[in-house]
Amino acid sequence: MAVKTWVWVVVALVGVAVLGLIALVGAGAYFVAREIDTRPASKLSAEQEFSKELERFGDQKPLIEIDETGHNVSSNFDPMRPAAATKPEVMVVMIWDPQDERIVRVRLPFWLLRLGSHGESGSIRFGSKDNSITFERLNISVQDLERLGPALIVSHHSPRGERVLIWTQ
Repeated sequence: MAVKTWVWVVVALVGVAVLGLIALVGAGAYFVAREIDTRPASKLSAEQEFSKELERFGDQKPLIEIDETGHNVSSNFDPMRPAAATKPEVMVVMIWDPQDERIVRVRLPFWLLRLGSHGESGSIRFGSKDNSITFERLNISVQDLERLGPALIVSHHSPRGERVLIWTQ
């Protein structure tokens, strides 16, 4: 019995779709492995690493300031600030967790930030559903961050000892 041509076409399309899905999952796993760095760190070594990263910004104030409770957030963003000569390529999020004594560093390329931003304002959400910081709430978009160039975005110590540093470079 001869198999109709359309059956072969459907089988080929399903095969290509499955291969494409496998390639997409593999590319995602590779991206995560390459862009997320986690390693053990004592309190002293974590503070040294955070200080080293902060040195590049001198006395620059973070664009976003968070109080000790993590609830009150204010912005030092000036929308009239002139555009920088260089655009940042990545946003780096560095977190130290005192319970696990680990530093986690995540590098987010701006193409991904643009892709993942919501709505016209290009909002980015940090934190959990109940306690989150959004750039939209602070009237800062991905496009604003690109225009500002490399900048210190957040430098925060929590009362429980966690340390968060976010910057663009």
